[in-house]
Amino acid sequence: LVLEAVRTNGSALSFAPDPLKADRELVVEAVRHNGMALNYASEQLKADRELVLEAVRQNGKALNYASELLRGDRELVLEAVRQYGWTVQWASDPLKADRAFMLEVVRQDGRALAYAAEPLKSDREFMLEALQQDGVALASAAEPLKADRELVLQVVRQNGGALEYAAEPLKADR
Repeated sequence: LVLEAVRTNGSALSFAPDPLKADRELVVEAVRHNGMALNYASEQLKADRELVLEAVRQNGKALNYASELLRGDRELVLEAVRQYGWTVQWASDPLKADRAFMLEVVRQDGRALAYAAEPLKSDREFMLEALQQDGVALASAAEPLKADRELVLQVVRQNGGALEYAAEPLKADR
């Protein structure tokens, strides 16, 4: 009965008793139809890479319900980010501090830069690369970089709207 219910509405898993929320076949069926049904899966299944990948492919926001360990899985997190850049907020701290990973994320969605580790937001070279993808991401740069005339000039040449995020003295620079 529950299997039939989750085939038409993955969220129906929420009404199942705990032993069924630990039934892999049942949970796979639920997340195929609604990735967010991962929320109702047992903790053990939230750590099942194949199952979580299935959920994230169906709905990137399901990353929020993955185990801590899987939030550090580069491929899995990138799958979520391809749909919604901001899902990187649920990635592990080491991933958010990984320069190459975060550049790849920013290529998907420049606004995701807001979730990068603070040292990256202060790294001039990293920020120059990231800002080439999306100048409005200047909003996430460390304050000293928002006052860096050369950096801001490069950014506003690409996207004039990024001036909004420059330091006040630069906004007055004719």
